[in-house]
Amino acid sequence: MSLKTFRFNFDQHGATYMPGDTVTGTIILEIAKEKNIRGLTLSVKGEASVEWSESETQSNTDNTSSTRSVSYYNSEKYFHLKFNILGSHKSNQMTIKGGFYTYPFTFNLPYNIPSSFEHTYGYVRYTMKATIDRPWKFNHECKAAFTVISPLNLNQYRQDCIGIDDESTHNFCCCCICFFKRDSLNLRVRAPSSGYVPGQMINSIINHTLSSNAVCIASFKMILEQEIEFHATTKTKTVSSEVKTTKHLGPFPVSNQINLELLIPPLPPSKLEHCSIIDLNYHLKIQVQVSGPHCNVVKKYPLLIGTVPLYCPPSAPSLNLVDQGTAEIHIPMSKQPSALSSKDVPDTSSTNYNIPPPSYEECISGTSTIKDKDESNYVFGANQNFTPRYPVFNYPTPSKMKH
Repeated sequence: MSLKTFRFNFDQHGATYMPGDTVTGTIILEIAKEKNIRGLTLSVKGEASVEWSESETQSNTDNTSSTRSVSYYNSEKYFHLKFNILGSHKSNQMTIKGGFYTYPFTFNLPYNIPSSFEHTYGYVRYTMKATIDRPWKFNHECKAAFTVISPLNLNQYRQDCIGIDDESTHNFCCCCICFFKRDSLNLRVRAPSSGYVPGQMINSIINHTLSSNAVCIASFKMILEQEIEFHATTKTKTVSSEVKTTKHLGPFPVSNQINLELLIPPLPPSKLEHCSIIDLNYHLKIQVQVSGPHCNVVKKYPLLIGTVPLYCPPSAPSLNLVDQGTAEIHIPMSKQPSALSSKDVPDTSSTNYNIPPPSYEECISGTSTIKDKDESNYVFGANQNFTPRYPVFNYPTPSKMKH
C-alpha cells in the first residue's frame, strides 16, 4: 500500500483530559509515493449512545403467539468540531510527495461534558477522525479515542459521605417457609466513609452475635457493586454487576468482630454527570453466608466514587478516618496529566498527608472498539480496543502514615 502510516499522536501522556482542557497533538502521515488529494480534515466529537435488544412475545390474530426481537436505542451529542488541516473546502486538487509528514492540531474541549464510559449496552465516547479527501477514489481515514474525566469532588457531596454505622437483627428462615425466632443474628456494619476515590481502601468493621450455635456463619463477603441504568427512548434497562469482592472464611465463634478491606480499582465516577441517558451508581454489599437451609443475610449501602478525595480539616474530629484511608490529598498542579481547577484541589495542612498526584490507569472493565456502524473496515484505528483511563490515588498504608 502507498499509505504506510496514518495515525494520531497526543501530546498528553495517556490522552486523558478534563472538560475545558486544550487537546494538542499531531497527525502522522507516511506515504510511499505521491498522492493527489483535495485536503486533510479533522473531525472531533463527543457523544453518548445506548442500544440493546430484547425478545418479546406477542399474540397473533389466530390465537397463537410468536417471539420477535425488539431493539431499543437512544443517543445524545455533546459537541462536533471540524477543522481543515491541509487545504480547504474550496481548494483545488493538490499533490503531496512521498515521505513522512506531521500536522499539528489543537482544540478546546467544552465544559459540562460527562466522563468517558464504555459498556456493552452503552457508552460516552470522545473520538477524532482525520480524513484524506481523494478525488475519484476512496478517502483514507484514521480514528482514535481519548478519555475525558469530569471531576466529581467528594468534598461537594459530604452529606453523601458520612459513613456507615448500621445495626440490625435477622431471624433465619428455612427455604423462606419456616420461621425460627430462637435463631437470630445481630449484625453491626461500620465504615468510616461512604465516599471514596480509586486507589483508596474501604475498611469495614463487622460485629456479629448469634443467638445460639445452631446456626453457623460460613463466610463474610464484601462486594463493590456497580449499577447502571440505560435510558432508551421508550424503555430503561438496569444492569448490576460485582466489580470487586473480598471474602473472609469461617468458622467463626458465636460472637466476634472481623475487618474486611477492599481496594477501589480504576472506575468511572458516580452519577455520570451531564449525561442524561446513562446513570451510574455504586453500592457496598455485605453478604453473610450461613449454614444449613437458611437464607443468606445481605446488607446494601450506597457509595459515592469520586475523582477528588475527601479533605479532613485539621480541626475536625478524627473518627479514625485517617487510619481508615481518608486524608487530605495535595495534588501538585504542575505534575498532573490534566490539571484540576483550583476549586477542586484541597488546601494543604501540616496535620494531613501529602499524597502523590494520581496516576491514570485503564478501567478494569469497559473495553470496546470505537468503530461506528456506518464506518468501513478500512478506517485506521477504528477496530482497535479502547479502554478509558481514570485517576488512581496512591494512598500510603496505615503503618506508613504519621500520627
